Amino acid sequence: MIELYIITAFLTSLISLIILRPFAIKYNLVDYPTERKNHIGNIPFVGGICVFLGLLISYLFFIEFDYFSSVLLITASLILIHGVWDDIANLKAQTKIVFQVLVSGIMIYVTDVKLESFGDLFGVSYPLQLGIFSIPITIVAVIALSNAINMIDGLDGLAAGIVLLAIIGMICFNLTLELSSFTSILLATASALLPFIFFNIAPNIKFKVFLGDGGSLFLGYIISWALINSAENIKNFTPSFALWCVAIPLFDFFTVIIMRIVKKQPLMIARKDHIHHCLKNLGFSKHLILLITLSSGLAILLIGSFMENNFPALSFSVFLILFLFYLFIRMYNNP
Repeated sequence: MIELYIITAFLTSLISLIILRPFAIKYNLVDYPTERKNHIGNIPFVGGICVFLGLLISYLFFIEFDYFSSVLLITASLILIHGVWDDIANLKAQTKIVFQVLVSGIMIYVTDVKLESFGDLFGVSYPLQLGIFSIPITIVAVIALSNAINMIDGLDGLAAGIVLLAIIGMICFNLTLELSSFTSILLATASALLPFIFFNIAPNIKFKVFLGDGGSLFLGYIISWALINSAENIKNFTPSFALWCVAIPLFDFFTVIIMRIVKKQPLMIARKDHIHHCLKNLGFSKHLILLITLSSGLAILLIGSFMENNFPALSFSVFLILFLFYLFIRMYNNP
């Protein structure tokens, strides 16, 4: 049964990419080169739709239904549709944030899944309960990570690779547990991403496809709720380990926000100040940037796993130290 839904997700995503790519070109659903987007040619942004179709078909036919997963896919589809509309119409940042808040609120209201506590972040003897702040903090967490994945989607293979790393972290943690519908969702998502990555990093423009804002926000939304659900419902899966699973996009997101605040720049305007831009300015090639970033993400994930298994009380503190070290390097190299 595992093979069926994994193969179905892969093949559906692959077939969708083959069919929808020329369709997108015909109807002008493409990303044009600009001063900020210096890719070659007009690239279709249907990658997110194809990954979603792979996940959806796999879930409908081969994965046992559960309430949380069903609501997650429904609300994720709303994020995807709104993101695709943004790709077409270039919506205002405020409009996108309001919509994400609304959808996240619906998800919380319908499933009652939310961050109830931060756990033992600093090794205290009792978990840090969120109480009345549980809902707003959960919404902020979902929006922050969703947009962090969206912001880092500026290099072929990077956003998809980051999402795969997060899934690897969650799946490896669950190896000793019984396979659930939710774990199957993660495996199907990973499988559906593989054909997209091939098309995304393909050097031939006849194959290349982008996720688009819809795809990156959709994947960020899925991963956000996967981490929240795991932190709340899986024994020993702590909020601090959830952070280790998505360290690279979080480091990049909060560093960029802090740098823009310091420089008194608009927070919501797209700029070339993300990690891949920084590495490109240092002279690294696109493939080397991808390798460095994903290797760093994997190394950080392994450090996090080591800390959680051996020194859980220090895990969040070490995560924070690494972030501050990264922030210092970025601030120092961006006067």
